[in-house]
Amino acid sequence: MADTSQIRDLLIREKQKPINKSNEFYLNDSQGICRRDILVQWIVAQSSRFRHSLKTIELAIIYIDTYLNFFKITQEYLQLLGISAYSLASKFNETEMVTQIKLYDPDGQNIYQNTEYDEMEEQIIKVMGFQLNYITSSDYLLAMNIEINENIQSLLMFILLDFDIYKHSHLELALAIVAYSQEQQIQFTDKILKLSQFIHNKILRAQEIEIDKEQNENSKCKIRNKQINKKISKNKGLIHQKAPKQQV
Repeated sequence: MADTSQIRDLLIREKQKPINKSNEFYLNDSQGICRRDILVQWIVAQSSRFRHSLKTIELAIIYIDTYLNFFKITQEYLQLLGISAYSLASKFNETEMVTQIKLYDPDGQNIYQNTEYDEMEEQIIKVMGFQLNYITSSDYLLAMNIEINENIQSLLMFILLDFDIYKHSHLELALAIVAYSQEQQIQFTDKILKLSQFIHNKILRAQEIEIDKEQNENSKCKIRNKQINKKISKNKGLIHQKAPKQQV
């Protein structure tokens, strides 16, 4: 049973997502991917090194989106923004003591200076108005008594990685997740049902892309194997031709 009083409280506290659609980071390239999504994918990949909660990743993405809509940032500092946002979210949301998460090059050298990490964290805190506790989609799911199992968590992660879906409010996303997963028999509005179907179509498209990639890789492997076998056969033929006749 959903806790309606808690949901009302979340609605009051939820802040509108500070997303400027004209920002260059949110414009899709020729492949339909925006730079913001690439940065978020990188953050999610980095987070796999830690056993942090989903809420920590959600908060880090809110910090990133807020920062990108207030400051212009060059390509070389995007990873600094990403790891600093994730580090701040970890410090705020995780129960264990978390120090500054740093990035290293293949030789083990620090990619950024300590002062750069400190300055970036300070900028993020200021742009967030010194408020790091934001309402997220997982908060609404918990208020609806929806268990955030592996399937729900995977669905949430998929949404975080796709700005076309993520741009909706956290409540709308939570309701769309419930509708998509059919965890409860609830009457949904047309808007939520359309969003749920949109998520469904996006997932199907992503799966098709993965299948195409696998097929292309398999085709490339087959072509390479044929080329290798052809070279081997050719070399064998040359060896037989060049081999001296045995004297009797």
